[in-house]
Amino acid sequence: MSLGDSFSEKDREDFAASKVSVGTVLKLKVFDTNPPKEKRFIIVGTTVDGLVLATVYINTKINTVINYSTELQALHIPLKEQGREFLNQDSYVDSSRLITRDRDEIEKAIQNRPDVVIGEVSIEDLQLIRKTIISAPTIKGKYKKKFGFYA
Repeated sequence: MSLGDSFSEKDREDFAASKVSVGTVLKLKVFDTNPPKEKRFIIVGTTVDGLVLATVYINTKINTVINYSTELQALHIPLKEQGREFLNQDSYVDSSRLITRDRDEIEKAIQNRPDVVIGEVSIEDLQLIRKTIISAPTIKGKYKKKFGFYA
């Protein structure tokens, strides 16, 4: 029995809803990687209605096969482990693409396993990530607008 099991359904729903916000770092199994695996990712944006989230992955290294140019590699923001409880080694935030997720799916995952929420990025880190996303030529402007990167 986990600690989360001792809370009511309403308490778990409220907790999950409060944690689905820009800046939250989660660790969940994802199926858009080959092979599917557990990944850390950050919620970086949301649609106006809040139903769809934009996320970016945290990787332990830059995949230079996919990110072959210095321009693509520059879209990966280095994060030192020190001072970031959600990391267990120095890593990179991949700001070259947005991965969309349904809010309901993320909330349900948190309700079932509150420990998937592993932290929050600092305001400084979030500002740098958002600035890099805004400047990323690999992400279409309509998606940047859709997820609130600019009006």
